[in-house]
Amino acid sequence: MINKEKLMAYLKKTILKKSNQLPFIISLVVLVWMFSGIFFSEKSTDLSGKSSFNQKMTVEVTDIISEEAKDTITIQGEVEPFRKIEIKSHTAAHVLETPENEGVFVSDGDLIFRLANVDRSAQFFIAKAKISKKLEKIMQLESLAPGDQSKPIKLIEAQKELSILRSNIKKIAMERGNILIKAPFSGILEEKIVEVGSYVEKGEPLAVLLDESSLKATGYVSQQNIQRIQLGQKVNVFLLNGKKSDATLTYIAKSGDSKTHSYRVEAQLNNPQEGIKSGASAKIEIITGSVTAHFVSPATLSLDMEGNIGIKSVTKENIVNFHKIEILRTKNNGVWVTGLPDKIKVITQGNGFVEEGESVKQIPSS
Repeated sequence: MINKEKLMAYLKKTILKKSNQLPFIISLVVLVWMFSGIFFSEKSTDLSGKSSFNQKMTVEVTDIISEEAKDTITIQGEVEPFRKIEIKSHTAAHVLETPENEGVFVSDGDLIFRLANVDRSAQFFIAKAKISKKLEKIMQLESLAPGDQSKPIKLIEAQKELSILRSNIKKIAMERGNILIKAPFSGILEEKIVEVGSYVEKGEPLAVLLDESSLKATGYVSQQNIQRIQLGQKVNVFLLNGKKSDATLTYIAKSGDSKTHSYRVEAQLNNPQEGIKSGASAKIEIITGSVTAHFVSPATLSLDMEGNIGIKSVTKENIVNFHKIEILRTKNNGVWVTGLPDKIKVITQGNGFVEEGESVKQIPSS
């Protein structure tokens, strides 16, 4: 007969791998005990090993038909903005102007930081004057008599110097432009890192800008499941506040994390509901396909003598059969399983008192 400790250990080991719903799993185990008769002692036997019952056991049965069920991979993750960047300084200078507050919305091209001009304006006009003088010198050299043997050499040198001066003035002009820091896209100024008067080096971060015009759910898929997913698959994103959003798988990492051996995935939310914020925890359900399965009550689960989890049924001849099953996934009110015939009479009451091959009396479930 069924060993309740053995069933408990098996359910914990097998089902917890397939679901993060710990409270539900505990409830499932309790239901199995309550409704399968496992709370009661095993059938008594005499010294010969035969059952002490002379009459057939009565069991309740119900007809169950297979259905198309979604085959899914469920992971834990979080909601992230579509884009998130650090805005950095392109030159070393003092900060002259910043946004007043964090969390404000800025449009693409808006001026958000102004840096000190330093001496770049003066440098620009000096460089411009040098170019003018060099051009005058080149014109003078070109007007020299054709017989002057030094003309070609002097002209080449002057043209080289002019090229260097033009390169310098382009660099100065670019640095003049770098003192005006503009938003590269529309978004929320999430964090302001520097204040007016701060001195920043080239490449130092000034602020963090978020683009929440679109959101994505991110998480990590185990190496055992990575071959089951592909770009474009449909995704369901569930938030802790009960909100749900449809999404599409848009990114799968080519290499896994060296410590966890899992792969980062991203799913873009198609129509994010109002109130969904980046940083929120989420359950991500990736739909990998469909499979023929049965939806059954946890009370119908049992173990055979070898410790295999399965479901007991009754044939037309009133003989008990045991079917090994695989748990596809759990829900609050039942379990999706595979491994059963398309149509089956499942024992819903009394499965803890009968064994495979035993002749029973069956009645419909009440």
